[in-house]
Amino acid sequence: MGLMLYKKPPKQINGIYGYRTPRSMSDLELWHEAQRYSSNLMMQFGVIMAAFGVLGFWFTDMQALVLSLGAIIFYTVRMFMKVEGRLKEMQQSNKK
Repeated sequence: MGLMLYKKPPKQINGIYGYRTPRSMSDLELWHEAQRYSSNLMMQFGVIMAAFGVLGFWFTDMQALVLSLGAIIFYTVRMFMKVEGRLKEMQQSNKK
């Protein structure tokens, strides 16, 4: 998903495709930054999660499932925290 969003980011704010949160959809500048920043994070975190998938071969099915799901949840939450933090910084700097 990160590579797809990087290669073909949505040009306009929409409710179907892209990184969509109330903050990212509030302003076109924030929208573009959210697409750029989130796609980069998705690619980075995707590589890390793929490594967790490979590690799963050395564990039982249940352990591998827990490891993979844990990584997906952790990195998804981490991505939202980082992107929303970046957008909040931009909003605050624009107000000054």
